[in-house]
This record gives sequence, structure tokens and C-alpha cells, in this order.
Amino acid sequence: MDAGCHAGRLLPEPTGLDYERFQRKQRMRFNGRSGRGQRLLRKKTDRSEELVLRVQRQAQERAAELARRVPWQVLLEARNQYLEWQEFYHWARSIMESEGGIPDWLARRLEEMCPGFIAAERLSATKHPKDVHLAPIRLGQWIDEHIFGFAQQCGWLPAITFYAVREPRYQKASACWSESVEQWRKAKPHVYPSFEEWCCEAQLCDESVHLLPDIRRDRECFKLVGPERLAEAVSRYIDWEAFAYWARPALEHKEFLVSEVVHELDARCPGFVEFNAKPRAADRQPPNDWDLLMLWIGEHFFHDAKAEGWYDAILISARIHPRGIRTMEYSDHCDEVWNNNLPVPFPSFETWRRDADRYPD
Repeated sequence: MDAGCHAGRLLPEPTGLDYERFQRKQRMRFNGRSGRGQRLLRKKTDRSEELVLRVQRQAQERAAELARRVPWQVLLEARNQYLEWQEFYHWARSIMESEGGIPDWLARRLEEMCPGFIAAERLSATKHPKDVHLAPIRLGQWIDEHIFGFAQQCGWLPAITFYAVREPRYQKASACWSESVEQWRKAKPHVYPSFEEWCCEAQLCDESVHLLPDIRRDRECFKLVGPERLAEAVSRYIDWEAFAYWARPALEHKEFLVSEVVHELDARCPGFVEFNAKPRAADRQPPNDWDLLMLWIGEHFFHDAKAEGWYDAILISARIHPRGIRTMEYSDHCDEVWNNNLPVPFPSFETWRRDADRYPD
């Protein structure tokens, strides 16, 4: 991966929600303007927004395409491993940039973690002394090529990075890197923090520090819950969302509800079928049973998160979780294959979920 790719690590790539806020902020710039200048500025800004959205959409589609090359479990494990290495990378980079080089003690740690990197750096410094300041960039390249070479060679490393940089853990490491360099350049510490100490400091950083103010407000919910509790809630939410995806074709069928689905709904969501019966009978538009089911799930199984104000953190996290994305894609696949004709017999949820986890094999 070239230096330009690593430069993207300095600011986390914005999510789709970020771009919605970006559009709103851009539109606000027109307030108070009028006449030809306003029309010209609006036209120019509209083109900029369209370009940004198109690039974001293309990147997301490309990442999804590459992600389908591997099971979601492998992608999730690789993403988590990448996050660990990015914490190490940002820690080492903080020190390298503050020192203007690689101190001996850090060189020993880098040789332990990245064998061969220091020797390559010394050789590079001999041949290209003016490029010594690029050592942090080359460290990132070394990690990609040697630790994640298996994904790079198979072409799906961009999928790992696409989803990793959207994680609060990555954003905290990035924020801690910038704050550390700024602080250490003003006052060099007597002893730099160990990697473990630095990671503890990173967990206290504001992951939204590099984002626009209105986007930062959207991310405030992440500060209301610890990472372990959030991870557990996201896992449960993805399970419930998968159940809703499985039930959706039957729920949205205009004529009748499949008995298998009714049985599972009664067992897992007692009272929902009765709750949904009246609006279903009165709805002359396409049934919105799935939306009601997701609302029901949120109210009944994630009440604490809603009451404590961090339910949106679950939704944001689920959108970028490999299993959640794969399940959604399999649901879309079923819609295309079934073409509004429910299969007979209708698959059990366990069978559907197993096939979703294996998709697209």
C-alpha cells in the first residue's frame, strides 16, 4: 500500500451518517445569500456533495465486494487484529514523530514486533537520508505487507481497512496519536509511556475529535457505554435483526402469515402478532410489519440502552459489523431469488441463519 493510503489513517473515513451531516452543513452555507452568487455557489457545492457521496458509495460498494471473498468470521478476526496493530502503529508513530527519529529502546521493540523493519530503515537512511522522516509511513506499509500480507495478496485488505477505520477503537488511537505528538513536542516526557500505558490513555480519548461538531454530537452516545457492554449489545442486536430479516418476507406477504413464522414470533416476541394484527389489517399500503417488529425489538430487548441514551451506538456499530452486513446481503439475495413467492416449505430460522453465515458460498 502506498503512502497515500496510509495518509488516510490520520482522519477516520466518515460513515454514511457523517455524509448526511456533511450535506446539512453544506446547505447551511447558503443561508443569508441570494441572487446569482447564491445560485452559482449552490451549483458548485451541489457538485462537490455529489462527488463526495459518489466516492463514498463507490468505496463502500468496493469494500463489500472484497469482503464477500472471505467468511465474515475471518473478516471480523482480521479487522480486530488490524485494530490491535493500528494501536501499536499509532503508539510507535507518536514517539517517532516526537523524537524526529527512532530512539534505541523503540528500535528494540520494533525489531521484536516487526523483525527486519529496523534493518530496512537503516539501509533506507543510507541510500535516501532526506527521507528519514517517512519512517512512520514505512512502518505502516511494513505492517500491511508482512502482518496482513495474506489479505493483501488475496486482494481484500481494503475491506479490512474500510471497516476498521470506522471503529471507535481506531478513532481513539488516531486521536491519541495526534494529541500525544502535540503534547510531547511542547514538553518532552522524561519517560515515554509503554504501549500498554498508551493504549489505556487512548481509551480515554474522544474518538470524535477530528469530526465536524454536528457529527460529534451524533457520536456522543458512544461515551455513555463501555466497549465490552456495547459489543455484547451489538452482538444481540445483530441476532435479533437476523431474526427480523428472516421473518420479513412472510410478514410482508399480503395474504397470510406463515405458520412457522407465527410460531417463532409467539415464542420470541410474545404479543407482537396480536399487536401487529390491527395495523396490518388496516394498512392499504405495502405492509410495514418489519419496521414495527424492529421497533418492538428495540423497545422490549434494548430498553436499558434506550433509557441510558446509547441505543444509537448499537445501531451505528451494527451497520459496520461484518456479520450484520453479510446477513443483510443474504436477506437481499433471498428477496431476489424468491421474487415475492414464499418458498414451500418456509425455511426455519436456524437453517436461514446458517445459510446467511455461509453466504455467498
